[in-house]
Amino acid sequence: MKKYRIGLIGVGGIMNGAHIPGYLSDDNCEITAIADISESALERTGDRLNLPRDRRFGSHTELLRSGLVDAVDIATSNDVHVPIALEALSSGYPVSVEKPIGMNFNQALELEKRSAETGLPVFVCFSWRYRLFPRYMKYLVDSGEIGRLYHIYIKCIKDSGLWKGRRLEWRFQKERAGSGVLCDLGSHMFDMIRFFGEEFESVFCDMGTIVKRRQMIDSDEWGDVTTDDWSNVICRLKSGIDATVTLTRCATNEKDTIEFYLIGEKGSLKFVYDNGPQKLYKCTGDDMKDNTFREVEVPSDFKAGSQSSAYISLLSGVSDSYTALIGDGIKSQAAVDAAVMSFETGRRITIDELYRCGI
Repeated sequence: MKKYRIGLIGVGGIMNGAHIPGYLSDDNCEITAIADISESALERTGDRLNLPRDRRFGSHTELLRSGLVDAVDIATSNDVHVPIALEALSSGYPVSVEKPIGMNFNQALELEKRSAETGLPVFVCFSWRYRLFPRYMKYLVDSGEIGRLYHIYIKCIKDSGLWKGRRLEWRFQKERAGSGVLCDLGSHMFDMIRFFGEEFESVFCDMGTIVKRRQMIDSDEWGDVTTDDWSNVICRLKSGIDATVTLTRCATNEKDTIEFYLIGEKGSLKFVYDNGPQKLYKCTGDDMKDNTFREVEVPSDFKAGSQSSAYISLLSGVSDSYTALIGDGIKSQAAVDAAVMSFETGRRITIDELYRCGI
């Protein structure tokens, strides 16, 4: 396999925490250049990667013109995901982009069109697809372990909106983020519903903001938070079943909890992530008589790769049913946009409306 030269655009916390470790552990790639508008981020990440100064760029355009990379990975604020990705594709580079793809459904469609025109892939960073327990959970669902699905319940709650001193960063500004937890956390959760084999028909959403003002990033002044801190979404799926997604970043007694609870005709599966530790439980067969959930051990021969390695494999033309591409990103983006529209209009919104209205 060719050793790919990867350029990183936006080297903040997500890139350093979720992307870089996977690249560093993959022998088929090397990080050869980075770009960020923040000088401190460039310095920290450049020093971490031992990159010389001439491989650290203050703009993505400089990186794209450098001739130092074969493909790029974008982890910037949401408002520039698509503009940077479009420029990268036009420059001849495959793209990996953080979720949500962009600010809205139309932006996502524009990126899909450019990908088709250039013949270059767009990989979407739905990181939960590449984790061991969710992958094995999908395997159990696909193999009929719990039969036909009846209900999907997803909870994703964090305390990150209550961190002391957290300022008015881009995630709290609608003009840069699009929405709050709905797109930041919800886009992942909507993708997991599809990961388990379902497709969206319509959604109904309510949302709100708990911490309404925050101190500005670079001054003592305070500004309004314009994105949601919490969001509850009821989804009707094309199979006729329902899915409920509960999201908040203002949990006072849970730091980081994620649950996938699938109920089927033959039993249930429950995945629990509790601020790091993860477990998978199953209630099927005789255990259903007294509703006993037993912890599931994943077979030793069942493998899960990293998100970054999946991108590298895609660059070599290798993908599987787990790999998230631009089409998967669009369907998650559609659920996000439909949820926003539902809240704004106070009614259930079908996914078809997005295509008809050209939002």
